[in-house]
Parts: sequence; structure tokens; C-alpha cells
Amino acid sequence: MSDPYSLCVVLKVKPEHAEEFAVLVQENVTETRNDKGVVTFNYHQVLGETTWLLYEIWESKADSDVHRQKPDVQAFFAKAPQLLAAEPVIYSLGPVL
Repeated sequence: MSDPYSLCVVLKVKPEHAEEFAVLVQENVTETRNDKGVVTFNYHQVLGETTWLLYEIWESKADSDVHRQKPDVQAFFAKAPQLLAAEPVIYSLGPVL
């Protein structure tokens, strides 16, 4: 069995696109939580800001890689740059203690 694969992604959204991004996030969560190998997949909005944190844990990196190639995820990736104020900051995480 492979090790779990965990990420935290910081997404800074342009204020004028906050509502549109929230809709995309909800669609992304709904689809992703049904994917093979997903353990946790949660977005959190920083209160009072247009910054979002994505926290995801997969049974393996391979499961995450398959997820990232799905058409709905590719569509999300294609749309996101227009809505973001900066490049996403991606942190690969170690084991949960």
C-alpha cells in the first residue's frame, strides 16, 4: 500500500470574481468527493477575504494524478487563472500526526 498524498493549496481570488469562484468550488467539491481514492477534499474561505484554502488527502499520489486528468478538473484548471489574483501556492504535506 502506498502512502497517503496530501496537499494544501492557497488560492487568492480577484474580489470581482468571488461569487463565480464559490460556484466553481462547490461544483469541484461535489464531483471530487466521489472520486476513487479521495480521503478528504475540503475548501475553506478565509473569513472576510477572497482567499481560499484547499485541503486534500488521497490514498495515493496516483489517485490524485487520475483526478487531475478528469475533464471537469481540467475545465476548473482552465477557468481558474481568469479568476485568481495570483498563482496558487501549493504545499505538499507530510503525514498527519
